[in-house]
Amino acid sequence: MEPEKEGRIVRYLDERIRLKALMSFLLNEPMPGGARWAYVFGSMVMFSLILQFLTGMMLAFYYGGTPDHAWDSVNYIDHLTYENIPVGRMIRGLHYWGASIMVILVGLHLLQVFLWGAYKRPREIMWLVGVLLLAMTMVAAFTGYLLPWDERAYWGTIVGTNMIGLIPIVGPVIKSAIRGGVGLGALTLSHFFTIHTMVLPTLFILFVGLHMVIFRRVGPAGPFGGDPLTLESQKEFFYPRQVLMDSLGMFGVFLLIAMLAIMVPPGLEAMANPSNGAYNPVPAWYFDWIFQLLKVIRPEILGVVGLPALIGMILIFLPFADRNPERSPLRRPFSVLATLFVLASMIVLSILAEKGYKKLVPLDRDAMARGKVVFDHSGCLGCHRLQDRGGRMGPDLSEEGLIGHPQHWLVTQFVNSKTNFPNSPMPNFTFLKPDQLHDLAQYVSSLGRAGWPDPTKEGNGEK
Repeated sequence: MEPEKEGRIVRYLDERIRLKALMSFLLNEPMPGGARWAYVFGSMVMFSLILQFLTGMMLAFYYGGTPDHAWDSVNYIDHLTYENIPVGRMIRGLHYWGASIMVILVGLHLLQVFLWGAYKRPREIMWLVGVLLLAMTMVAAFTGYLLPWDERAYWGTIVGTNMIGLIPIVGPVIKSAIRGGVGLGALTLSHFFTIHTMVLPTLFILFVGLHMVIFRRVGPAGPFGGDPLTLESQKEFFYPRQVLMDSLGMFGVFLLIAMLAIMVPPGLEAMANPSNGAYNPVPAWYFDWIFQLLKVIRPEILGVVGLPALIGMILIFLPFADRNPERSPLRRPFSVLATLFVLASMIVLSILAEKGYKKLVPLDRDAMARGKVVFDHSGCLGCHRLQDRGGRMGPDLSEEGLIGHPQHWLVTQFVNSKTNFPNSPMPNFTFLKPDQLHDLAQYVSSLGRAGWPDPTKEGNGEK
């Protein structure tokens, strides 16, 4: 664009919306102590939220928010391509991993504010809004977890809503309200979709705006150390150095999320089956520590309600209880060490929870295809049922792959089922060779897992 024409456009906008004054307000924010990498966390959180809004809107164009269409629509998104580029899977991966990164960034930002003592007077209200935004981020993560309507989402939400039901007095009411009844169904999915795509985005816009208004009114707290006069002399504006640092931080966040979306796509398990009582539910990783508390604390209400409620109360009343103007973490050893201990405990509990989950058997497509041939030729459908085909003498194998039986367990079952079940009427398939047993175990381990061939059809299910 020619400089003269660009100048006319700027003058036109400046006359009508005072563009120069607006840009001056946004970019000429004073930064105590100068531009610092420590200031980038707020912008990184904002970027991750905007990324969630954009990718969420893209996904909503193709999402069907009913139990009979939700899974199919997500599966369609996963296979949506443009000139052989998996666009749908990429966008879903950005949204999926963006949620996890946003949870981490909000937690780190809040932790930084605490360590720097930036929650103290006159920034108490800004801290409370930040705590509320953290809670909203967790609610957004929880409500979005159900939307794919696969086995993982369904049973994980069953566990999560059961935890809510443990809250005294109001818990059962809240549980019934968000489920829309006793169990999970069409109303549950509708409630979660509405909260996730309408209620929460509106609240995010309102409270992020409020957070920014308060921030501009009270100003940045600045570094906790140093002489105030020295920090004042080192003051510089938000533009240009801090803008560059924030931009690089946001670009780094995008690269990380994009890399995870490409290398570790979110995947999709079989469609939710309310009758699959054998499924081992797994919550999202950011709720692992609460899930693990159920195993180590009794009664359960202390782990599910007591400790999280205590942490929430501490976060809310912290700026009003801590009236000491000292901000250095070195001069607040008790509160800082206590916070780091709680954080370390949450990390340890999460690791223990992840290690305790039953892992699904890794699959090899070629071995699985050969295993299907062995399965068909061995007459397994004479006793076992797959979807709407087969006999009923043996267990239904339609979702055997989601149970997580190890391969050696399955091979033993094929060769001598009485080892695992003494009264089993299943014949011993000792005539199968070791490689055939391996392939058969691979095929059985794929049953019910999305992204793998439909057991009732030939040549279906490209991953």
